[in-house]
Amino acid sequence: MEQTSQGSTIFPPEIIFEIFLRLPVKSLLKFKCVSKSWFFLLSNPLFSKTHVDFCLKNPKLTDYRLAVVASVYGLGRKCNFYNMGFENSCLSVARNSCPAKSLAISARILGSCNGLICLTSDSFTVMLLNPCTGKFNLFPDSMLRSNGGGGGGSGVGCFIRYGFGYDASFEDYKVVKIFSFPHIEGRYENMVNVYSLKAKSWKMIEGFNSGSLNGKVGVFVNGALHWEASHSHCSGSFWEIVTLDLAVERYGKIALPSYEDGGVYWTLGVSRGYLVGCCNYEKNKADVWVMKEYGVEESWTKLVTISLPVDRRAYILPLFVAENCDEFLLQLGKS
Repeated sequence: MEQTSQGSTIFPPEIIFEIFLRLPVKSLLKFKCVSKSWFFLLSNPLFSKTHVDFCLKNPKLTDYRLAVVASVYGLGRKCNFYNMGFENSCLSVARNSCPAKSLAISARILGSCNGLICLTSDSFTVMLLNPCTGKFNLFPDSMLRSNGGGGGGSGVGCFIRYGFGYDASFEDYKVVKIFSFPHIEGRYENMVNVYSLKAKSWKMIEGFNSGSLNGKVGVFVNGALHWEASHSHCSGSFWEIVTLDLAVERYGKIALPSYEDGGVYWTLGVSRGYLVGCCNYEKNKADVWVMKEYGVEESWTKLVTISLPVDRRAYILPLFVAENCDEFLLQLGKS
């Protein structure tokens, strides 16, 4: 460290860099106005990437942003944003406004990654939002330019599935849109479009066949998107996970843990970087599993069995795990 003629201390640049890594985004935005050197440092994409990586590895130093979409019959959907943090060991929640009014009125959340939220609306628009800074990027949703799907991308008997994640190899955020068409014997033909934030454009990639993709939004884990899929046969049905690696745009499959016979419904989630699956039984219970080693099917571990009310009309969707315990925070999603 050096001292100026006025006696003030000057920290080396590498020390300042390390200090900034430990500060919240709100403070960093203010510090951009202190000097030109701080402005250029905090505007550097390398610092932004390093700050995101540091926050992911040190979640206790991070404030949380929560996006909530509420659906009210006859009134449509409305999206609200909240900041959540801890002050004097107490949880504080503050509501923020949505930057795009059209999305606030009719938003659907398509996923989140590295602090960014991906949303779409009834106006055929997709938005990538940084809730910390309020900055966002708007672009048109994808249309399926194919004889099978119709001009608008929905088509007769077509089911739409989305996904949002990060391609670390190219440092690029990608939005995936799947047009799923019923085929034969419970199989579906899927046509896939991918939006690249770097290229600022949609492109069609090789499609795939699968069972029914029940997850409307893919879960992003380990560089890949995951959708739960069910296959129906005369002898019954079975479930598996369909994956899409965003870097090489290659599909794969992951087996789910064994489950009891009878009517089941699987949902997926992510917790601290681990893939989580919840097996919902019509017998009014649900098993929550976590894959402790990604891609290793033998590493599926059951965490808890939850008893549900007899007259319930919902399924369990795992959201995330509290930082200091292994108890899941669960949300009831309408079936």
